[in-house]
Amino acid sequence: MKLCAVSLAVVAAVLPFAAASQVVGVAVDSKVILKDGASAIAPGPHRDSAVFFRFADGALRRFGEVQVPASYLGAPSSVAVSGDGKLALVSSSTRLDPADPGKYADDDRVSVIDLSGKAPKLTQTLALGVSPSSIKLNPAGTMALVPSSPGNSVTVLSVREGKVAVVDTVKMAANMGALAAGFAPDGKHVLVTQADGQRVALYAVENDRLRLPAIREMGAGITPFTPSYCGDSGLAVVANFGVPDSGNGDVDTVSLIDLSGARPRIVDTVSVGSAPEDVACSPDGRYAVAAVQNMSNRPKDHPFYSPDSLVVLLKIEGRRLRRLDQAPFGAWAEGIGFADDSRTLFAQSIVERAMYTFRIEDDRLQRVGAPIVFANGAPVGIGVAGR
Repeated sequence: MKLCAVSLAVVAAVLPFAAASQVVGVAVDSKVILKDGASAIAPGPHRDSAVFFRFADGALRRFGEVQVPASYLGAPSSVAVSGDGKLALVSSSTRLDPADPGKYADDDRVSVIDLSGKAPKLTQTLALGVSPSSIKLNPAGTMALVPSSPGNSVTVLSVREGKVAVVDTVKMAANMGALAAGFAPDGKHVLVTQADGQRVALYAVENDRLRLPAIREMGAGITPFTPSYCGDSGLAVVANFGVPDSGNGDVDTVSLIDLSGARPRIVDTVSVGSAPEDVACSPDGRYAVAAVQNMSNRPKDHPFYSPDSLVVLLKIEGRRLRRLDQAPFGAWAEGIGFADDSRTLFAQSIVERAMYTFRIEDDRLQRVGAPIVFANGAPVGIGVAGR
């Protein structure tokens, strides 16, 4: 698919802006490229960053960028933005190996970014001592969770007056591999995917801490990747990535979780295509969307190769998932997220170094405008204020 390269400067100049807006953060990895159907390290200088937009009147307006470490490895929820849009956290799981710039080494940094001024400003960098797989803020913006699959743990951060500190590290049972988290809208519960253990665990949150043990551990599908609450409907969804790096072309799934009763459980699972990298539920609880890699990051001579990723649209009806539509976009899908209007969504492509905007109209996906192309790297994580 041929894309029109639109510079961020042009986008910022022509898109409308309103005072009542929602902040969208994007982690940009300058290191990663696709070469012959495999991930590779880009040549030349590498400066990762986080780019921030305001969404208003149906359009995105870029309002700043700050250099911070970022990584495509891990879940695409590597950016978290507070509900008031005044603070962002960005996690980085890998960096270039100082001893061999052609290889990766573990990173352990979380960057704290002040968004309250005219431009984003880096105010703090934390070294966690463990490689983060993703990061998530609670709705109140007072607590963040940093799951670590390599560390088999969840680091708990406190957020007070713009200052972030490590307050606890929760170890998972052996070989669980905590990967990503999703908070309930009231902040009283959180889902944590345990990708290696093939589980999705529900925890209570008390006094900005995880209460152990888990309320329940549920089996959704192969390699549960990212969870997303469906507003206050009592439901959530989880993307099941499938066998990592298998390249077998098998169809993978999204599962629906009923959290409304005394015993939470998986109530439905539907096929969405090969390797759903991310999933997001609309705030009104009516829709879910998956960003599916669709074998677009495989060699062109692979028997199941596709030039495009897919956005797959699901409708939630009677505690069941119904597949409605799909739309192609750039290769090697990463993050996906809904705006507050529950009809606009943003999907990322590593290969095209671009973020696409879609709208749901009459239960169908419509692409809106040209993609936003990032000049210095690939968008590898997305954070929408309050989620």
